[in-house]
Amino acid sequence: MSSANQTTFTKVALASLVGAVGLQYALMFGDFDIAPKPAGMVIDASVVVPVNPEKPKVKKLYQRDPEVVALDQYFKSIDYKLGNAGDIPRVYIKRVPKGLRDLSSVAERKQIFLRIILPLALRVNEEIAARRDRLLSIQSNEYAGVPATPTQQKWVEKMMKRYRVDGGGIAALLERIDIIPPSLILAQSAEESGWGTSRFVRKGNALFGQWAYNEEEGIVPENRETGKTHVIKAFDTLMDSVRAYAVNINSHPAYEALREERARLRAGGESITGWELAKTLLKYSERGEEYVQSLHAIMKANGLDNLDGLKFAVEDVPPPPNLLASLQG
Repeated sequence: MSSANQTTFTKVALASLVGAVGLQYALMFGDFDIAPKPAGMVIDASVVVPVNPEKPKVKKLYQRDPEVVALDQYFKSIDYKLGNAGDIPRVYIKRVPKGLRDLSSVAERKQIFLRIILPLALRVNEEIAARRDRLLSIQSNEYAGVPATPTQQKWVEKMMKRYRVDGGGIAALLERIDIIPPSLILAQSAEESGWGTSRFVRKGNALFGQWAYNEEEGIVPENRETGKTHVIKAFDTLMDSVRAYAVNINSHPAYEALREERARLRAGGESITGWELAKTLLKYSERGEEYVQSLHAIMKANGLDNLDGLKFAVEDVPPPPNLLASLQG
């Protein structure tokens, strides 16, 4: 190496050494930090703050409500399935299970709802049929020249008041005291209560949206128009709701067309079906014909016509489990 080259190399090496030493002092006294930062740490001035990494979102595990599970298991234990002709158990459920509206399966929700309401519909029709038979017996005796007893007459007057009959006696009562096909009861209760999920049915067992005008009798609609005073009538049990609905259908002037069609079918020896009677309910809802179409759609989609001929099973069934004790009517 020549003397000139050696001198140049020496100067460069010395300059590098001085620069490195200078940088070290600058970092030491200038509050710089060149140390690698651990993952998950943020340096804020002289304070080291841990950063919580964003956790991946985990989908909440779906769980069915205990009441729904218990009711479904009970129905299975007594082999209660829709469509078992003549084999409907006498199970009267007092209210809908709390978790019915949270079911992810619409089909399951519908099946549970229909199995709750069908025995109630059959029972209410039994009660109506018993009143009708009593009326026919009194009428038959009168035709035979045997007048009604004071007790019978008092009962007839009570029925006339309940069913809004002003004249016509027993003949007029017989047109009003008659069964309502289960398919119609089920379709209307499903339509009016959102298959058992509405606020009115959950809080007041109101299956059919019947109105009342005393706020102590029911639930105020959330979107009630200004100036309106009606409430949705509440009931102690689902059975009470079905009974009130039946009296309403069989007595209110708005449903005279239904009663006339039912009387015509009975007089002609024809089956009284929910499909035919639904056609007369143009005044039940402001939707008119669209409402009738909705009822028919529910009947058709869920095979409700097949339920009109069903009856109660003769055999008794075991009571529901303790969890459902409050549901049993």
